[in-house]
Amino acid sequence: AIHQAGRNSNGPFLPINCGALPEQLLESELFGHVKGAFTGANTAHKGLFEQADQGALFLDELGELPPQIQVKLLRALQQGEIQRVGNEKVINVDVRVVGATHRDLMKMVVEGQFREDLFYRLAVGIIKLPALKERQEDLPSLVKIFPRKFLNNFLQKRSRKFCKIIA
Repeated sequence: AIHQAGRNSNGPFLPINCGALPEQLLESELFGHVKGAFTGANTAHKGLFEQADQGALFLDELGELPPQIQVKLLRALQQGEIQRVGNEKVINVDVRVVGATHRDLMKMVVEGQFREDLFYRLAVGIIKLPALKERQEDLPSLVKIFPRKFLNNFLQKRSRKFCKIIA
């Protein structure tokens, strides 16, 4: 919804789970790399920032970002510039960044685990969603919605398979 309401809503919306990848792979996925930048970099790779140009990048679990990536992310947000791993060339990008985390970023800032300047650059609009155990009044609605949604998805997949068998 945030992407659809933004100025780059016609562009791509690309998600990445920052906590699911090791630091070097995460850096390469976000910013790209040039051929030969590291062992196994047999070809150049466009990172998600380049791919999401004129669109949005969703950083899931951004509280897991390592310090080195936090520095590069801050530069991308402040100057709209990135550098592929192993390259000096600056690439200009126009990307809206949306993030989510289950961690208390302000507490991480105080403890020195998250950059304060990056926190304030990202904290343009914060939507705090309490855990489901703290909002149990939502359960009846969710119990109605999710089974219907999953059943519809299941039936659609089954009907496609069935149609393929008949065809």
